[in-house]
Amino acid sequence: MSQPNETQIGNLGGNISDEDAKLVDSILNDLGQGPQQGQQQAPQQQPGQQQQQAPMTPEQQQVMAQQQMMAQQQQQMAQQQAMQQQQAMQQQQMQGQQPGQQQQQQQQGPMMAGGPGQQQGGDLMGDIKAEAKSIVIVIFLCIVFNLDQVNGLFKKLAIFVSEDGSLNMQCVFTKALLIGSLFFLVKSRLL
Repeated sequence: MSQPNETQIGNLGGNISDEDAKLVDSILNDLGQGPQQGQQQAPQQQPGQQQQQAPMTPEQQQVMAQQQMMAQQQQQMAQQQAMQQQQAMQQQQMQGQQPGQQQQQQQQGPMMAGGPGQQQGGDLMGDIKAEAKSIVIVIFLCIVFNLDQVNGLFKKLAIFVSEDGSLNMQCVFTKALLIGSLFFLVKSRLL
C-alpha cells in the first residue's frame, strides 16, 4: 500500500526540478564555468538512479543528449584552440629561426670567399664605410674645439683656468659636453 502523500527521494533536493538543474548546468557549461569532469559524472549517475526509480522521459533524454553534444563540441573547440596555439608557436619559432639562418649564411659567405681573417676585416671596413659621416663629424668637432682660438675663448673665463694659466679639467668636461651635444644635433637634424 502506498500512500498518495509520499514523496520520492529523488524529488527531495532543494525544491529544484531535474530539468531546471540540467538547464542551469547547460548554461554554465556554455559559459565555460560549468561543473568539471568529476561533477559531470554525478549527473550521469543520476539518470542511472532515476532509471531505477522511474524511466526517463523523452525530454530528459533530449536534454541529456544535448548536454553530451555540447560537451563534445567544447572538447573539439578546446582541441582546435590548442592546435591553433601550437601552429602559432611553430610559426613564431620558424620566423625566429629564419633571421638567424640568414645571419649564418651571411657570415659563412665572406668566410668561404676569403677565410676568417678577411671576414673580420670586411665587417670592420663595412662598419667604417657605413658610419663614415659620423666619424668625420666627430673628428671635425674635436679639431675645432682644440684650436688655440677656442682655447683662448675658454681662458677668458676664470672658472676654466688653473693657477699656472692652463685649462683645467672643468674645461675638458665642458668641451666634451659641447662636442657631444653638437654631434647629436648634427646627426639628428642634418644627417
